[in-house]
Amino acid sequence: MTSLSMTRRGAVRGIALAATIPFACGRAIGATVAAADRRTATTAALLRTAFPHGRLTPDFYRGVAETYLGEIAAKPAAVAEHDRGLALLDGNHIAAFADLPAVIRKGLVEKIDQEPFFKAILWRGAELIYRDRSVWKMVGYEGSSLEYGGYHDRGFDDIDWLPKAGGRA
Repeated sequence: MTSLSMTRRGAVRGIALAATIPFACGRAIGATVAAADRRTATTAALLRTAFPHGRLTPDFYRGVAETYLGEIAAKPAAVAEHDRGLALLDGNHIAAFADLPAVIRKGLVEKIDQEPFFKAILWRGAELIYRDRSVWKMVGYEGSSLEYGGYHDRGFDDIDWLPKAGGRA
């Protein structure tokens, strides 16, 4: 039978090593959270650039981004394509896409507007934004007219911003 002897230095080294394990794990978890938060921030900035409405808050766009990311989370290929597209935007070597001024973001989006990930987020983002009833009034949409007889009986002639026709009574 062998005896185990430990020096004071060995004990301190073991304690120090054991104490760093939770920090190392926490740092890895923190990096994952930071990456997810960066993905959400970049996606929200992309949505705001594609659908710029001054009266919609950054939190609104962030909520739409979270919804979109939640929908594609079950599709690894879609997540990989989305991350590849976000890397194109974030890889501009100036700053993170979400931190850039709107005019620079717009220029970067114009460079990638034919990418499959952009087309996917454009279509789904439009639906998520404009199906929100809080946005309807802002853009002048009065809602469905089907239950009121269709647009023939409701809404086709309420264009009050055009000049009146001169020859008709």
